[in-house]
Amino acid sequence: MNKNKAFLEELKYVVENGFILNEYLLEQLERSLDKSSSLIIEVYQIFMANRGILPFVSDVETMVYDYIVSREMDQAKTFYGATLFAADLFETTQTYIKCKVRSYHSSSYLKTSA
Repeated sequence: MNKNKAFLEELKYVVENGFILNEYLLEQLERSLDKSSSLIIEVYQIFMANRGILPFVSDVETMVYDYIVSREMDQAKTFYGATLFAADLFETTQTYIKCKVRSYHSSSYLKTSA
């Protein structure tokens, strides 16, 4: 499991089990996950806003990347700029983010037929 996926799964566990992100927990997560407090807080807020659907999300990594890219595009960024922002945020490649987001949008479970 890659470092970002492990980080997101751990944070998902924290939210699903109702833990409050206080200073002590934030410091523990920073140390154990090797991520900045600002990234932990940002992802925690995303999970809290979407906590009702978290148990049903099979690929939390892709969901978070898509959420961040969509949010950045809503703020007048291009797809290129939004994926670059997400890649910098998670210290990964822009190509990896693009592939994850595109696979999320082409998933058969997202398509509905009339």
